[in-house]
Amino acid sequence: MGQCRKFFVVVTKLETFKTLAYGSIFLIGLHYLIKFEQIKQNGAFQNINIPLEPNFVPLGIRESETFPTDGIDRIPHIIHQTWKNDQIPSKFSKWIHTWTKNHPGWTYYLWTDDSARQLIKERHPHLLKVFDGYSEGIRRADALRYVIMYEFGGIYADMDLENLKSLEPFTKKYACFLSQEPYEHPILDGNFENLVINAILGCRPKHPFMKKLMDRLPAFQHMWNVLDSTGPHFVTSVYQDFKAEYSYPDTHVNGIYLAPAEYFFPTIDPAKFFHFYSQCRKWEKLSEIQKTACKTLKVLGAKRKPLPFSYTDHHWEHTYIDLRLSLKGPINIHSLVPHAKIYSSIP
Repeated sequence: MGQCRKFFVVVTKLETFKTLAYGSIFLIGLHYLIKFEQIKQNGAFQNINIPLEPNFVPLGIRESETFPTDGIDRIPHIIHQTWKNDQIPSKFSKWIHTWTKNHPGWTYYLWTDDSARQLIKERHPHLLKVFDGYSEGIRRADALRYVIMYEFGGIYADMDLENLKSLEPFTKKYACFLSQEPYEHPILDGNFENLVINAILGCRPKHPFMKKLMDRLPAFQHMWNVLDSTGPHFVTSVYQDFKAEYSYPDTHVNGIYLAPAEYFFPTIDPAKFFHFYSQCRKWEKLSEIQKTACKTLKVLGAKRKPLPFSYTDHHWEHTYIDLRLSLKGPINIHSLVPHAKIYSSIP
């Protein structure tokens, strides 16, 4: 009887292992099939019946504006990045390195969950209940960056953002700048233009726009979607209200400059390729701005590269929903950036 029981246990474990193995193979295969389809659809816009006028001009800019080469810095030379602790996933290491390489002499801050909460508790305790009440870490990370910008100023950058060249020209020209997602994103997703993305922020300390973002957080904490509660939709709404309330020029000390997508987000999110392809096939049902976006995709394609005047490239890692496992272990931030500062360790 004991031997039968052992045999049954062995067989059960073997069957469980086979089921898990087959399931893993299926999921991996499905992942690569989806990736293949997304890549394949990149060139398929040429095959859609999208009428193009001879003089059609795609969305976006073709050359950079003029930036000062000297003068006083209006934004402090500080780089801020966030992670839950000081053990950084190895996949981010090469992109973190680009920021320190292109900005020698700049201060680098890593904000962890503990140091973030300490900052808010010490300087904005009225937001602590909101901060602690967020159901997802990404909402706390979003809220934190507005507090950081208000208190310290500098440049905040998501960890999947690769730096291509120094942002010092921006720090000399503007007191606060934001960027927008690739033009096709909001147009084909929601039929509107100019979606502000919070993956990069540059601002002087105590800027009224960052104060407005912080003040609005409690009113939006109940929103179901992270995009609406703390993310790009939230920032876009506050930005529109700020611009409607004040008429500051972009270069004013209290002004905000919304940079064209080509500067910081020159590439489209690959996860959207198939959706955009499907949208553009519904040509007769599209609005005029959506038709313009589809024409742009037909001319420029979906899979693009940074331009000579691009300052960053976003790799669209979607960290807050990324379920992939890495074979490489994390790396301590001080191994990547020896001079990195963490708020909890500063007197």
